[in-house]
Amino acid sequence: MKKLLAIVVLGLLWSPQVFAKEDVITIQCQSDDPNLAIFKPIYIINLKTKSVKVGASTMQVVKFSDTEIVLGKVNPALSQIMKLDRMGGRYETTTTVYGETKEQEKKIVETGICVKKEKAF
Repeated sequence: MKKLLAIVVLGLLWSPQVFAKEDVITIQCQSDDPNLAIFKPIYIINLKTKSVKVGASTMQVVKFSDTEIVLGKVNPALSQIMKLDRMGGRYETTTTVYGETKEQEKKIVETGICVKKEKAF
């Protein structure tokens, strides 16, 4: 009986649900810039598929760890890299808007804070 109990306890400890990481994270971010503070986009980050939904737009998870998530988006008009600090909730987004020449290229850096959102039901 003791052996059976030990097997059950060890089985529960080693089950994937005990060590399961959260695969889908929902956050809402707000810019430090007062002109952009009214916009509070919601990011739905799926770490398993490495995809991100931001309203009607999409991004990709470039890399993630226990302390940081890096998101990216590239198209012919711009490239965007967003670094999220998982410990403090701060983010920094660097957007490069391409021009016809290198001199017309414009870099925009934005910072802000994100909070984790939970489902109501």
